[in-house]
Amino acid sequence: MMEASLSESAVVDVRRITDLETLRMVADPLRLSILAAFPSGEQADPLTVKELAERLGENQTKLYRHIKQLEEANLIYVAQTRVVSGIIEKRYRPTYRRLTIENDVFNLAQDSEDFSDTTLALLESARDRLRADLRAGRVPLDPPAYGPDLSLQISSVRVNMTPERYVRVRTAITELIEREAHSDEAPGALPVVMHALLYPTLGERPQPS
Repeated sequence: MMEASLSESAVVDVRRITDLETLRMVADPLRLSILAAFPSGEQADPLTVKELAERLGENQTKLYRHIKQLEEANLIYVAQTRVVSGIIEKRYRPTYRRLTIENDVFNLAQDSEDFSDTTLALLESARDRLRADLRAGRVPLDPPAYGPDLSLQISSVRVNMTPERYVRVRTAITELIEREAHSDEAPGALPVVMHALLYPTLGERPQPS
């Protein structure tokens, strides 16, 4: 018999990381990959550790300690339990629909290794998630003969910008993601992964375009 957890009422739309302790806890590529492996949408099924391991291509035993840490940090919760062959099977969900890291926390971390560790962990998590999705054949790579183009889009460009233009571009991209980063519950909706990376390299001499 499957039992639902009472913790489901505690799920929030946005979970904001505002303290260094949580920042340090998530500054791990595998823990970030675990969080990213959960499907989005309120109707998505919770996952067992075994199912998470299969999605990530990792050993199931390797994940238990990380799952416990994420649960203790209130980033995931036990959504359902059932007894399987005399053992309690737990199914997990995130405690949020969107996770953000506040800029103030990054400012606090800039004088330590927390900032660089978390930034690199985020990039490594994105790389690992893309690798797993590519290997599993979940990423469309070629435009279809008809219908919407759902193929992978990667853009990389390096240009010289005035500070005012950089802020304008960053604000526009941030506002776009804020506006569109919610799940459609309509039939046929697809999980979409979005990453944005922008940064100026201060101290470098601009080169002519």
